Amino acid sequence: MTLAARPSDVSRIRRGVLGVAAALIALATGGCSPSPRCPPGASCPPPPLPRVTFIPAINGKPAALRNDGHVPSYRVRPGEYLVMRVAVTVPEHLRVTALWLGISQGSWGNGPKRPVGMNPVLAHDRQPLPAGSHTFRLRWRVPQRRFGASLYLIFAWSSRQPPVSVSGPVAQLILT
Repeated sequence: MTLAARPSDVSRIRRGVLGVAAALIALATGGCSPSPRCPPGASCPPPPLPRVTFIPAINGKPAALRNDGHVPSYRVRPGEYLVMRVAVTVPEHLRVTALWLGISQGSWGNGPKRPVGMNPVLAHDRQPLPAGSHTFRLRWRVPQRRFGASLYLIFAWSSRQPPVSVSGPVAQLILT
């Protein structure tokens, strides 16, 4: 079988191949076009942080997850011994390089070497946590304090890739 092509067909094929090659070179050197939400040269917000989730259970009582963005709350008594379990879920494409869990009186943040506002530290894992679910068991006695105050079970984690440090509450402990 012999294939024959007219000169006009060859030119059309050659133009098509050259057009595809030019498009591939443009994508390889310049990348894809910028997001329509972020015009070229504009100051755009950073991509969203990866979300590590924390689900607590305290003294066998699982968290009542809330839809209003607040963390679950637990009523505790001064002097009460708490047995806590925290299920930590690390999303795909993230490796947590350091994780802390502890108690705060209402303020938290990330310091250069350790979390700010966490006292006591109940757990500090220096082993990298890969994507998936991990469970931490914690034990702590609520100190004797005045009634009506709140404490928080908090987290702080960091990652090298992407380079990020995040802290926040896991649960509110309401003293009764």
